[in-house]
Amino acid sequence: MAVNLKKGERVNLSSESNRVSGVIVGLGWDSAQMGSASVDCDVSAIICGFDGKAREVIYFGRMRSENDAVIYTGDSQTGEGNGDNERIYINFTKLPQSIGKIVISANIYDAKAKRQHFGMINNAFVRVVNWKTGQEMCRFNLSDNYSGMTGIIAAEIFHTGTGWDFAPIGKAVQEASRLQSIVKLYQ
Repeated sequence: MAVNLKKGERVNLSSESNRVSGVIVGLGWDSAQMGSASVDCDVSAIICGFDGKAREVIYFGRMRSENDAVIYTGDSQTGEGNGDNERIYINFTKLPQSIGKIVISANIYDAKAKRQHFGMINNAFVRVVNWKTGQEMCRFNLSDNYSGMTGIIAAEIFHTGTGWDFAPIGKAVQEASRLQSIVKLYQ
C-alpha cells in the first residue's frame, strides 16, 4: 500500500516489507489553463557523495549515469496525460558505494524567458514505484504555494548505512530556468 508523505517524513525503501533492488521515481503535473503555452517541467537526479556534493547530474541532456545506475527515460514538454510525465529509474545494486544520496529536482525549462513559474502547474507530485512489481510505494504531493518559483528540490533518496530511504523535501528555488541553478546548491 502506498504512503502519502508530508515534509519531514520518510519511507525506508530497504525495510523487510519494502526491500527493492531498484525504483522508478515519477514526476507528474498538469499545466494550469493560463494562456496557450504549456509548461515544460523537467525532472532531474543529482547524484551526490556522502559529503553532499554533486558527482553526476542526470536529466534530458544526459540521460544515463556513467554506470547505468540512474536512467532518465524522456522529456515530456507539456505535462499532458495521466500519471507520470517524466521518470527516472534508479538501480540500487549498480550505485557505487561512494554515493550518499540522490536529489530529485524539477525545474521549468526556460521559465524566465517564457514568464512561467510553478504557480502555473496543478496536481504536481513525485512518487516512488517498485520497478519489479509496479507497485507505488510512496507519493509526495507538491501542493505548497510555489507561485513565482521556477524550481523545486522535490525529494531525496539517501543511504542510511544499511539501505535507502525516500524523504520529501519540497524546497522552492526562485530562479531555476536552467538546471545549473539547482546543481550549484550541491557544489
